[in-house]
Amino acid sequence: MPKLIDLHERKQSIAQATWKIMLYKGMEGVSARSIAKEAGLSLGALRYYFSSQEELMLYAEALLFERLTEKTIEIFQEEQTPLEKIIGVLMAFLPAKGESATEAKVRLIFKLHGRHSRKDYQEEQDVALQAIKNIMSNFILLNLLKKGLDVPLETDRLICLLDGMVLDAMVRPERCTQEHQRKMIVHHLNAICKEEVDR
Repeated sequence: MPKLIDLHERKQSIAQATWKIMLYKGMEGVSARSIAKEAGLSLGALRYYFSSQEELMLYAEALLFERLTEKTIEIFQEEQTPLEKIIGVLMAFLPAKGESATEAKVRLIFKLHGRHSRKDYQEEQDVALQAIKNIMSNFILLNLLKKGLDVPLETDRLICLLDGMVLDAMVRPERCTQEHQRKMIVHHLNAICKEEVDR
């Protein structure tokens, strides 16, 4: 009896194949043919799961945001100090190793090439920015920010730091270590927090 293929699982594997192509060939290398080949499917089989490349790209982006959102929720539920949770969430958006590296880099590629899924950049679709807004809200609730800070400016500064670190890791991967990334995050947090953040 042939093995039944789970529709959701197969669509996820196709999305992951799309991410791989985006990483190694860039957005210009993404085509129905290249995705089908990477996923080990025929073009006809690919079209069974996604009627168009646009539909596939929207799904691949939504899956990425879903996974990153789940990660941030999991980190906030861990038994850690508030500051350690915040560092953990920020680190989840950085490409240190493994699956997280793929997701962090692909998030930035989608952000840079937003025209493939929408006309204009939309803040609510940027999962990293939404996480940072939540972090800044937590800082305010916990009274951890230094007095007189411009919170909207610091929010923008932190998303720029994250995006810049991801871009730098793509350009200079030899510098991309968790230790180095954590050091940069902690250095930034010490500039805006009342309490000293442990290195």
